[in-house]
Amino acid sequence: NHYTVLRNYKRVFECSFLATVVDEHLVVSDYCRELAKDDGCFSNTDDFLLSYISRFRFPFPAFDNYDVAQMQIYPFCAIIKYLIALNNTDRQACISLDEIFHIIIANNCTGFEDLEFYYRLMPKTYTILEAERRQLREMVIFISQLSILKVYNGRLWLDITNPSALVELVDKFLSPVGSVPKVSRSEEFLSITRIVGSIVLPTIEVFSSDVADIEFIEGKRKRVEHFRVDRSPLLRRYYIEHNHTPICGMCKMDVSIKYPWTDYMLDIHHLLPLSSSIAITTKGTSLSDIVGLCPTCHRSIHIYYIKWLKRNGQDDFLSHTEAMDVYLSAIKEIV
Repeated sequence: NHYTVLRNYKRVFECSFLATVVDEHLVVSDYCRELAKDDGCFSNTDDFLLSYISRFRFPFPAFDNYDVAQMQIYPFCAIIKYLIALNNTDRQACISLDEIFHIIIANNCTGFEDLEFYYRLMPKTYTILEAERRQLREMVIFISQLSILKVYNGRLWLDITNPSALVELVDKFLSPVGSVPKVSRSEEFLSITRIVGSIVLPTIEVFSSDVADIEFIEGKRKRVEHFRVDRSPLLRRYYIEHNHTPICGMCKMDVSIKYPWTDYMLDIHHLLPLSSSIAITTKGTSLSDIVGLCPTCHRSIHIYYIKWLKRNGQDDFLSHTEAMDVYLSAIKEIV
């Protein structure tokens, strides 16, 4: 209880690119200012994290061993490049904590390397300290908030449905900033989090040619996050493993009885506000805000959302509670 708020949360604020402490005063970053704006450049979690991964590096000013003489390492760039290399060579695009130590860290990967380097990586011996394992686990859980990543069965998975997104990922977001680190911790933090000009944002992908889908997105970045979750094949597989009977969460129909020739004809649907990422726990990707819906109900709930949001003059739901209330009100109106 004798620790100050600044002491308790300074590292959290800095690792989140939100704020640092200068002369015992909290100083917010450009990232924090953008997040606080109603019309800021970060419309969803992906916008923020895709900008984050090319800036976060070791040495990092929030940590005790900050030393500008150390080699610059961009851990998230390195890990994601390796996952893409696995995907491009028809291997399972996933990696465990131990494999990150033995493949990424033991090979001194910095994130600056091209994909060809990651194609050739082989495991090496590495003595893992428990403190390192704990820190890495926290980092993996944090970055798995990206819609293209999932933590599943103790492994970090690359989960991309649109092949062109892989090319965009490498070309736009996996090139480390590589600026010269500053001796002053606070100056280094404010430099890393400084926004000059415009932030590079991911393309709004075309998920389908369905008129209802396109109308639902309406070119709004906040709604793209919802489709990235709903269209995740890995998340769907995870849901099926935990829900063996395909019962629609809205109409309660057992799809396997209605259509006995089908295997599992349910879509997954994200219940949180449209711009929210999938729920994350200390164990990884959570299904707490995911429901299975038959295709008809899934399409109908999106139409219901469109009408409700337009009627209320909103682009998105304002809270988890509001999103859930609207979903439940749609169920009550089913005839």
